[in-house]
Amino acid sequence: MAKILVADDERSIRLVLKKFLQSKGHQVVEAADGEEALKVLREGGVDIAFLDIKMPKITGLELIEKAKGTPVVILTAYGTMDYTVKAIEKGAVDYITKPFSFEEISEVLERVLKSERGEELPEGELPKVVGSSKKMQEVFKLIGRVARSSITVLITGESGSGKEVVARAIHDYSERKNKPFITVNCAALPPNLLEAELFGYEKGAFTGAVSSKKGLFEQADGGTIFLDEIGELPLELQAKLLRVLQDKEIRRIGSERSKKVDVRIIAATNRDLAKEVERGNFREDLYFRLNVVRIEVPPLRERREDVLPLAHHFIRKFAKEFKLPVKELSEDAVAFLMSYPFPGNVRELENMILRAMVLSSTSFITAKDLEPQREGSSTPTFEEAIRSFIQRVFTVEQKEENNLYHLVVKSAEKILITEVLKRCNFNQVKAARVLGIHRNTLRRKIKELGIEV
Repeated sequence: MAKILVADDERSIRLVLKKFLQSKGHQVVEAADGEEALKVLREGGVDIAFLDIKMPKITGLELIEKAKGTPVVILTAYGTMDYTVKAIEKGAVDYITKPFSFEEISEVLERVLKSERGEELPEGELPKVVGSSKKMQEVFKLIGRVARSSITVLITGESGSGKEVVARAIHDYSERKNKPFITVNCAALPPNLLEAELFGYEKGAFTGAVSSKKGLFEQADGGTIFLDEIGELPLELQAKLLRVLQDKEIRRIGSERSKKVDVRIIAATNRDLAKEVERGNFREDLYFRLNVVRIEVPPLRERREDVLPLAHHFIRKFAKEFKLPVKELSEDAVAFLMSYPFPGNVRELENMILRAMVLSSTSFITAKDLEPQREGSSTPTFEEAIRSFIQRVFTVEQKEENNLYHLVVKSAEKILITEVLKRCNFNQVKAARVLGIHRNTLRRKIKELGIEV
């Protein structure tokens, strides 16, 4: 039998939890606010505390630090990543969102009490991404667990599911957050260029090396390097990456000296690396080095609860980026989104909302605005898209005078460059060639327009 504190400003939550826990033979102490909870904790003898994250006087987050060794489980209706990660960082043993099931309470209680008795626990059970589904809550918990360390993380999931966003969140919640976060698409460059990009080179190392250049590992020193599409990395480079993981050293092309680097490595793939190892396409020793902690990002079709929050997030995002009014989703749009299978995952939803925001001429986004273009259907021309954009500008109040030219050109320019970069796998040399502009001009535009690469 354990002594359990249940602190929540909702009386119904306290009563339900108390009745359930007492039925399991536990002693339960209630608290209606943070001050009452603190008093109970200071009296001692509490084996586990279930605390609401938002309570009068003292919040659950503040109480975690005052619990002095008492295991704390946070209860909340706010299932955001920020709250989850902060709770885990402060020392909470778990984070449960309302409405919760008794099975969840029982599982957490059994695990925590086992831990207090010194019994062995499975590793990694506990741990800015949008999502309130149970599956994303598990992802948030893992982010909270791993963020503060420098442990290597492998993120798996289908294309477009949001693996890079998770990697960025791990970096942003880590002590490296003020250091560089550098993304490398391992599928975007041929092996010889990829090696030069990753490890750098010395002057004269090869034809065209007119000066020495730092590689991305050196540029990321103190920070994080995100190796996207790691399954596409050539075998000869896999050996060099293994050396970085083992020895924390890199060697520039053409150099005889190695250099120490302090870089956290996060890798991502949509491939089954274990099968790639069996096929001889991926080194087994590198796989085990990367697969220390794995975070599986679920496809959007398996977390339907996140579709509408994500859609509203993208609406606000594009309204701000392109200075458009925030649109509402019509009833048929909501029905369409909740039934659509999203083979392209979150990325497809993002592009779907972007297209609807640009082409819809009303204050509502309808199902027709969201439907993917079918073969044989007429696709709006660039001229029609611009006309639709201007028509919409004149249907809302113009807060900025004499700025239409700049607004339209900048919006079109950002869409153009972003789409070309995506189709060139963010290879800036290739994208500049396709656009017909100098690479330095492309870099300047990326910075000016705030394009994420």
